[in-house]
Amino acid sequence: MKEIKSFLSLDDVFKDAAKKIVPLLVNRDDFEAEFQYELPCPGCGDKTASGLFYRIVGQNDWFPAGQTMKCSICRDTEAFVFYQNTSLEELKTSIVSRLVREYLFIPERLQEAGFKNYVETNGVTAGAKHSAISFTREFINSENEGHNLLIMGNPGTGKTHLCAAIARTVKEKGFSVGFLTTGKALSMIKATYQKGAAKTEADILQDLKKLDLLILDDVGSEAMGGNDDWRKGMIFEIVESRSGKPTIYTSNLTDTDLPDAVGKRVFSRLYDNTKFIDLFTDDYRKNLKIG
Repeated sequence: MKEIKSFLSLDDVFKDAAKKIVPLLVNRDDFEAEFQYELPCPGCGDKTASGLFYRIVGQNDWFPAGQTMKCSICRDTEAFVFYQNTSLEELKTSIVSRLVREYLFIPERLQEAGFKNYVETNGVTAGAKHSAISFTREFINSENEGHNLLIMGNPGTGKTHLCAAIARTVKEKGFSVGFLTTGKALSMIKATYQKGAAKTEADILQDLKKLDLLILDDVGSEAMGGNDDWRKGMIFEIVESRSGKPTIYTSNLTDTDLPDAVGKRVFSRLYDNTKFIDLFTDDYRKNLKIG
């Protein structure tokens, strides 16, 4: 017994395709469908496009079933642009992930720090929280215009908590953010001087420059011992590399002591295009009875 096979004609294929596109044709067969060529391309206008058309039996006019296909050149161009944009977006995402992985060091005790659990103990801390929230909102909405933030206050007043809250909020919005003490930054740079180091000093500085937001915590505390000229020079390089990009600095030192600790050049840069939060108040942890 011979196997019986049925084949659809090309006209049937076109009609079936038209039914799937045009609701009017779903339950009727009194129409014909065909593919028409040498149509004006919606992209470039050349008569190199094609499209599926249908006509009801007994009528003269042909109607498009869906949109006219663009010519092969326009389709290839769109495909290339899509691929290029997708690749760039994937590359950007990859870079952001790497930078966050390598430079975001929020202290363990502050992994859940946010604005909601920052306790306002007085008018000073309340004002600091308000300023930190404003900075974050402006940054996320691209209203920052590259200005920096310098938070100064005695130890335990919640400077690092506010910075952690800013960092976590910004990171959740997809920005690359770094969070490290100046001491940590200098240690990372020193590590590049070792034989076989995976990164160079220039690599570290370039990465810090790339970050959408950099938070340098506890500026001035690294002033204990070591090569003072090298230390001040490297801090200057870090601060200088961030020129035009938002950076947050915190310090336990007053504006009288800070110039001696970081050098006058760095101190001058810290005050350039910078807004200030003054947190010299009673011990934040003591008021919370946790320290």
